[in-house]
Amino acid sequence: MRVGVWAPVWGTFLVQREPPDEVREASFAHNARYIQRAEELGFDSTLLLDRSLNGIKGVGAPVLEAWITAAALATLTRSIELIVASKSAYRHPALVAQMGANIDQISGGRFAINIVSGWWGLEHEMAGIPFPPHDERYDLSEEVIKVLKGYWTKEEFDFEGKYFQITGGVTSPKPLRKPWPVFYFGGESTAALKLAGKAADVFLFNGRPLEDARALMGAVNEEAAAHGRTVGHGMSTFVVCRETDEDAQAELVRLRSLIGEVAPIRGADKAVQHRKTSVQADRVGTNGGTAAGLVGSPSTVAERMLAFHESGVDLFLLQFHPMFEELERFASEVMPLLPLREPSGAKGNAISH
Repeated sequence: MRVGVWAPVWGTFLVQREPPDEVREASFAHNARYIQRAEELGFDSTLLLDRSLNGIKGVGAPVLEAWITAAALATLTRSIELIVASKSAYRHPALVAQMGANIDQISGGRFAINIVSGWWGLEHEMAGIPFPPHDERYDLSEEVIKVLKGYWTKEEFDFEGKYFQITGGVTSPKPLRKPWPVFYFGGESTAALKLAGKAADVFLFNGRPLEDARALMGAVNEEAAAHGRTVGHGMSTFVVCRETDEDAQAELVRLRSLIGEVAPIRGADKAVQHRKTSVQADRVGTNGGTAAGLVGSPSTVAERMLAFHESGVDLFLLQFHPMFEELERFASEVMPLLPLREPSGAKGNAISH
């Protein structure tokens, strides 16, 4: 089992509108301190979300650019895996290949990529970048994965696709991580599950009840088996831990009471499945929030994580509030109860293909 944290590139993980000057956590200084401390405590990975607008605190609120932030963090960390999200329709894979290879070199082989097909058309509209229909975005993501693997594994390659045409493609130096940096991929639609099984190294999904998670992972595993592959699984979730289950439930009620007005989201693709299921988050945390039920005493949280792990979840990407205090609590009270893998910072890729 591995545990990681979300980088707070947009601020706290309470989903609410906030005045821009009050979103102090969306700074590089805060992110660097938080990720460095997570690494010191033994967390294995961190996810940096690819956003050009802040959909959690409001469009005018600050949000860090994922790739620049990851490159800077690569020089300030030693073992933690840097999972950098990349919107397929927003960033050209030729540039992504070069940036990713460089971050991997800078970090000593700790770069990974989260391929994101995207749901927020407003980011594209404001930048004048086309935003294809839902299923077409997954076709585009499939080409992106093929192009990146070409750049990262071949001395020179050509690619002729519907969306990208590469002639004599070259990236040097190549990533240290072999055969390529780990490909994380998420989504809940039929198109997403098919592509996850076909091409992802790790299927990364939003937190949900255990039975729902089993069904989702089962669908991806079935698709992967049809292609002669196996896929790892990661889940995002928010943790509320206190001395007793009752205290944790009371803290969850307190966190809900802190949440004010929700920032309006315009331009979201209504066909995106995870936008329909995200209401389970209850605004305490994003991407599933507390829907996975990691609310309770240290032993309760550990037992629930073990149940997910036994069902196939290899990596838990966690959110907390307040961040530093709850990061410390989880590390001292829950992590000793878990069968954790030692963070290696390795150059290899342990995922089966």
